Amino acid sequence: MKIIPRYDEDFFNCVESHYVSYWKAEGIPVEYMFYGALEDTSHVYEHFIAKRDNRWLFHDKKRVIDDIHHFGLTLRQERIETFQEAEPKIIEALDEGKIVFFFIDGYYFKHRTFTYLQKHEPHCMMISQLSHEGGKKWFIQDHSQPDFFDYYPHETVEKAYDDNPTEQFVKEIMIFDIDRERAANPELDQIKAKFELWVRECRDDFKIYQQTIDFLEANSADISKVEEELEAYQNAFFFLYSSRLLFSRFLDVMNIETSIRESLNESIQLTDRIRKLITNYKILGKISVPKITEACGKLYEIEPKMIQTLKEELLAQKI
Repeated sequence: MKIIPRYDEDFFNCVESHYVSYWKAEGIPVEYMFYGALEDTSHVYEHFIAKRDNRWLFHDKKRVIDDIHHFGLTLRQERIETFQEAEPKIIEALDEGKIVFFFIDGYYFKHRTFTYLQKHEPHCMMISQLSHEGGKKWFIQDHSQPDFFDYYPHETVEKAYDDNPTEQFVKEIMIFDIDRERAANPELDQIKAKFELWVRECRDDFKIYQQTIDFLEANSADISKVEEELEAYQNAFFFLYSSRLLFSRFLDVMNIETSIRESLNESIQLTDRIRKLITNYKILGKISVPKITEACGKLYEIEPKMIQTLKEELLAQKI
């Protein structure tokens, strides 16, 4: 049985995170899929800060699932109303050495400490083995906090599947078929074309950095009064950091020669610094507004130039 290590912490929702981690563990070069990881920061601001939503519900970003056909991946997705009905198909897939993804209600899983016996919340998990030793049980893999890799009794898994109340996450199982020949020879010309289209269409204003400065300066006298808003900024910068890191991995794997590498690395370092400085407030009760505003000011200067450089290099056929 293969344990699937987590690939990314802060960019994908639970479904995408499990998918990408699984593909990577199966040898799929997922980094090629991150050509559009630099999400429009106005969408990031609207979702994380204005609406105070989490990344699980961030639907504006490019869906990695849309590119899987370039890598020999095919998704079999089937709605099945009860776990009893789904079980034969799950076992068949496990016997083929596959991982099965399925939606459950986090209320029933003890390792999900934020929801266990507290609230009903739909969540995607992975099943990788069935055991009858010491009773019928399923090996569950879940990139949670912390990550979980262990068995749950059949009764728990069945109840969590059958009692998943949210129609948005219907009773489904998801299984991937992998064409190994195509996976070894991905359609990189198609990926390059999509990257070039993204560069041409990018219209980001990067105002999120000035908005962060304005927020902190307006509330620097007593940050304790705006702790909920500060947490929203924290979530946004965790996402921004991860997006820039993933984009750099795309440039690396594609061997794209571009002069923005230094600026992108600085952007990664600055967003990382900001997220850590905001996190320090939760730990120490102190926050360095000048350090954060300085970093935001640099990002507001660097990133528009970075995108403009990409556009110019594409126009001049340098990338």
